[in-house]
Amino acid sequence: MQGIRSHKKAISGLHANGFAGMVLAVCVTSSGFAQQPSALQILDQADDKWDLNLKNTQVELELLVYRENELRKTYRMVLKYQDTDHVLAETIFPPRNKGEKMLQAGRRNYWIFLPNINRSMRISESNSLSNSDFSNTDLLSPRLSKEYTPRILGTEKLAEIETYKLELLAKDESTPYAKIIYWIRKADNFPLRRDYYTFSQQLLKRLDMKSSSPGVNGIPADMPDTFVMSSVLERDKKTVIRYFKHGTVPGFPAETFLPSALMKR
Repeated sequence: MQGIRSHKKAISGLHANGFAGMVLAVCVTSSGFAQQPSALQILDQADDKWDLNLKNTQVELELLVYRENELRKTYRMVLKYQDTDHVLAETIFPPRNKGEKMLQAGRRNYWIFLPNINRSMRISESNSLSNSDFSNTDLLSPRLSKEYTPRILGTEKLAEIETYKLELLAKDESTPYAKIIYWIRKADNFPLRRDYYTFSQQLLKRLDMKSSSPGVNGIPADMPDTFVMSSVLERDKKTVIRYFKHGTVPGFPAETFLPSALMKR
């Protein structure tokens, strides 16, 4: 009898230990899944590097247009950001374009003011920004999750950097691009590259991003400040945007982002 009781106790102990082991394995596995970010989390954190650093700020930038691998045009602009849906961009150089303004006054609500004819007019978000390779939405609307549904394609090395590779699909056909392939640095979700595709699934252009002057002139260390947009259809065309000054502001006057006030400034 003593032997039988000892045998049953041993079996009971094995069952208990086995159950505990199963629970531990499930907990470890669940924990592993919990630590894996979703495509939307990765996208939002990459967009935060740009978006959150631009709210209630004034930014000065240089826009360099290259054609046939030669610098053809240089612009300087001042951008006032209330948020990523309310932005005013004013050209301050060259003199012939000084005073030109481009306004985003809400989602998909873009305006331009031309001082030489003293007229403001509605424009498309897909219009070229100062005849460059950037469209208006490329520069002024960095939060992509509003317009695209992301999924993870996997991980991939980009110039020896481990990245998440995302596919972003347009939520509707009014979006400027049908698809964007997006490479995001795995270590800190810093945005590195975007490939833009048309609705006919043709690769149109490529945007490379980096932080080249962190901490200089108020530029946050975790914010991309240099953007190179290259044409894929015409390989000798590209445009470079460089932020060279960044400062926060307590707020802007209410009329700053009203189309009706463009000519009054």
